[in-house]
Amino acid sequence: MKKLIILSLNVLLSWTFQPVNGQINMEPSQLHMYVFDVGDINVFDISNWSPGIDVGKSAKFACPAFLIRHPNGDLMWDTGLSDFLADSPNGRTNSLFTAKLYRTLSDQLMEINVNPMDVEYLAISHLHSDHIGNANLFRNATLIVQEEEYEAMFERDEVLSLVDSLKTNKAIKLSGDYDVFGDGSVIIKRAIGHTPGHQVIFVDLPEAGPIVLSGDLYHFAKNRELMKVPSFNFDKELTLKSMKEIEAFIESKNATLLIQHDIIQKEEILHSPNIIR
Repeated sequence: MKKLIILSLNVLLSWTFQPVNGQINMEPSQLHMYVFDVGDINVFDISNWSPGIDVGKSAKFACPAFLIRHPNGDLMWDTGLSDFLADSPNGRTNSLFTAKLYRTLSDQLMEINVNPMDVEYLAISHLHSDHIGNANLFRNATLIVQEEEYEAMFERDEVLSLVDSLKTNKAIKLSGDYDVFGDGSVIIKRAIGHTPGHQVIFVDLPEAGPIVLSGDLYHFAKNRELMKVPSFNFDKELTLKSMKEIEAFIESKNATLLIQHDIIQKEEILHSPNIIR
């Protein structure tokens, strides 16, 4: 049976941490992670994401971001909706959804005394705007992206304004998986199909256990259970192949999958300034 995220709130409530000046003294076993709430998206017709199912029904998506803190550096995974959206109290609407941001990522990082300019690595699942909204904050970070995504990063007008400050950043361009710190605790997994260079990330936390952060491999639990591919994905067959490969990886690691957009899972975990170890 596919394992959905089950993180006990009673345990999570005890996982709190107050950093000092953005610095953490920790042993190698003290890898930990912050989860940030960086807006919600109210989708008008969920069947665009799960063809043939729930036609005409609306649903809400979460838009999280994650800071993974390792003894050898900080890694930001995805950056949510743009902080500029906070200037629009009623959100912004297009033909598919309304997006709202209640608190900026900048404020949430400041709360835990983290300067985004000090973050060593920025890894993004893919180039959709709800995942790279605040990428420009991390102007000193080494980018870790699949090569197909990097090639499109500064060529697409619809995303350029969200990443243009990163043009001179160092970059690790991938065509497969990547062990970020060389110890197996944080691994980028190639999972193309949603976009040409989509990827997910594995984090082996010492107390919460191994977790895979989904990017947009799936958007909600039902989407995963039925193996539905959004109508707008780059390649349906590649998406299904990636789903099968990541599911096999999850099983091999006895890992939990955190579906990033799943609003129910969002309510099951604590967010920053609480810490997940």
